[in-house]
Amino acid sequence: MTLSINRKVVFGLILTVIVIIILMFDTVFGLFLELIHVSFEFVEEMLDILIEHIFHTDLHDTQVIVFYLMWAIAGYPLYRLYKLLRTMPRRYREFKENFVSAWLQLKKGISAYWQYLPLVGRSR
Repeated sequence: MTLSINRKVVFGLILTVIVIIILMFDTVFGLFLELIHVSFEFVEEMLDILIEHIFHTDLHDTQVIVFYLMWAIAGYPLYRLYKLLRTMPRRYREFKENFVSAWLQLKKGISAYWQYLPLVGRSR
């Protein structure tokens, strides 16, 4: 009985969150963007403190180092995404060829199985 009540509570909470997101999309989206911005500022501040502590640099040098470090951190996933997108046509072509080959092999196997069934078994 407790499990059933817990499921209803969880379902109710999920449904409430979905309704809030639909009804107040602009507020939820603004809150999400603000969360991203605060997270970015937190990471930047932590990198500032870390770089300043490790290298004993002044404010300007620290900001320059952090700026290029953040570009490198953001650049690597963008580079990986670029490489992935460049290989997509080849991967799609390979997938299509493999899919067609597997489909034809499955059809051939089903046809061979059907041909070797006794006449009585084919009616089912």
